[in-house]
Amino acid sequence: MEEQVIPAEQAATADLEAAALAAAPKKRRINRAVLSENLWGWFFVCFLVIGTTVFIYFAFILSVWLSFVDYRGNGTLWEALGEPNSGGAFYWYQYMFSNTMPGYFGQTAPGGLANFGTTLLNTVFYLIGIPVGMALSLFFAALMSRDIKGSGTFRVIYYIPTVSSTVSVALLWSNLFGEGGTMVQLFGTEFIAGDRWMQMLTVLILTTWKGLGGSILLLCAGMNGVNESHKEAASIDGANAWTTFWRISMPQLWPTIFYCIVTSFIGGMQIFAEPDLIYGNGVTDASVMPVTPFVGLIYGNYYETRYYSYCSALGIILMIIILLLTLVQFWLDSRRDKV
Repeated sequence: MEEQVIPAEQAATADLEAAALAAAPKKRRINRAVLSENLWGWFFVCFLVIGTTVFIYFAFILSVWLSFVDYRGNGTLWEALGEPNSGGAFYWYQYMFSNTMPGYFGQTAPGGLANFGTTLLNTVFYLIGIPVGMALSLFFAALMSRDIKGSGTFRVIYYIPTVSSTVSVALLWSNLFGEGGTMVQLFGTEFIAGDRWMQMLTVLILTTWKGLGGSILLLCAGMNGVNESHKEAASIDGANAWTTFWRISMPQLWPTIFYCIVTSFIGGMQIFAEPDLIYGNGVTDASVMPVTPFVGLIYGNYYETRYYSYCSALGIILMIIILLLTLVQFWLDSRRDKV
């Protein structure tokens, strides 16, 4: 039989067609399991977006708007939002930073500057616990990061106050240091319960002690990530334990330390439950409790004086203070990296 000879042109054309078919995109079969998984993912993302929009962004815009009107529980909130403040849009901000304000019938009423200053000073005092807590956390984390017997048990013990309920811990301290508490009966009412600074010191010790566990846990994890070869090289060069820690461990630990400082600062500016549960949080038109923090002023005006618009203005000012001071911390950290 004679062999059939295929012309070269036909062979080249066949090769091109085969290459084109191979390069053409193949129709994908829809995998129902993958499609269902993607739909469920988008379903939960939608809930997250809707929840964030409603409970954060919308609530923030509503709070800003509320601070420019005069709503004290009279009528509905939506009616109050549509009526301008008779004292001016910035009335509550002026009230916050004034000793006296115009009252009814030409009289003067006390302003909010005294309460604002007292509660802000109290909050700043409570922030002293941040550097103290960081120093103690570093010390205990350095000890627990060593390969010694029982270090895991101590980590659990120090972390128990952090995972414990703030209310239960504060009530426990109230039974010790509050009015009629055990320590008050031992040392006298005037020594603890009757002295403002002793009361604030008690709250400071409580908040510092309760926050130690979280910082210790993070710092222990950070220390476990320090490059051991760097430590060994420093030891060979004659560096002692302190020099090795300060020159080798600290630079590598700084991101963790900075995170602990920023989050502790934000949480410290919002302290409220501890002083309120131990010593109370009475707020009136003219005065506040000696240990009341800034958030306590917002709480008291909301539940006792019903100055809802004033509470919104205080919340906006607190947010601005936290935002500015947090940005300052990030700026100082960036300056440190350049040095």
